[in-house]
Amino acid sequence: MPEIITGNEFLDSLLERTPVAPSQPRRGQNYNYPERLYLLPSGRVARLQGDPHNRAYYEDKGYHLLSEAPGRDGRPSEVEQYTRIEYPRILAEQREKAAIINAIRKAGERDRNLNLGDDEWDTLTLDEMRAEFRRIQEEYGKPITMIRSRASERAAEARDRLLVGVETTEQTSIEALEARRVARPPRGSAL
Repeated sequence: MPEIITGNEFLDSLLERTPVAPSQPRRGQNYNYPERLYLLPSGRVARLQGDPHNRAYYEDKGYHLLSEAPGRDGRPSEVEQYTRIEYPRILAEQREKAAIINAIRKAGERDRNLNLGDDEWDTLTLDEMRAEFRRIQEEYGKPITMIRSRASERAAEARDRLLVGVETTEQTSIEALEARRVARPPRGSAL
């Protein structure tokens, strides 16, 4: 039975495959390396330095470098899997947890007789938190409404609409930028 650290099947499977033995960095340029995504032993994913020396340092600490190479049988790379599939799911779970916690706290403010206890909300899984929420609703005797913020979702959608057609890659050479600048005539000039 695999050890469950994060509660997310994909991230836990990556933690299992993280090598224990350190690797030696290759020699090469020591500048202009893009940041890379690493899975920390705690189960959190962080964007850290991607040069070979720091990569070796992070791997020595037990971090797993998420691969950018596509998987077998047309599967997405680990980076794509995390950014496009897992991260939105994790974010949705965190938002639901926050909505549950806020609803419980609001109910506790309205009714001082409600027994909420000093539960460590961060340690509960989403299913445990839902069960606790149902228990508190039954004890309270009235429906407790959860208010979810739509502002952050609308802001993300607006940001995505603004970036349609805009290149957002991290790696663009100075030569490519200069060629693009030279290819376009300056504004207001007659052709």
